Amino acid sequence: MQSLLLIKPIMNSAVENVLAFRTCCNLKVFDQNLEVHITNQGDQYVKVPSYFDLKGEFGTQRVDTLIPHGEHSLAPGQTIAFYCTMDEKHWEKARQMVFYDSQGNKYSTDIS
Repeated sequence: MQSLLLIKPIMNSAVENVLAFRTCCNLKVFDQNLEVHITNQGDQYVKVPSYFDLKGEFGTQRVDTLIPHGEHSLAPGQTIAFYCTMDEKHWEKARQMVFYDSQGNKYSTDIS
């Protein structure tokens, strides 16, 4: 059976407040306002690189600034959370988010 990834994007999640370290001048140096949970719902390990394609009225944009960086191996049932900075106006124009596994398979979710 092929791996199945469940993708759950959370814009402006509470993690932004946890991770937003600020300087004495109140400047943000670590502003991560998009959280994405990826769950392996398949019965095999799957390796997921830390990037996705965002599709919308603007076309397709590769987002490769996810934290944690690199390729991550997910066991069946395991979830990983990725974080990145996303312009809210750009996010509002997005319609779909597509992740990939290390074998080039695509996994997408609609953005409402």
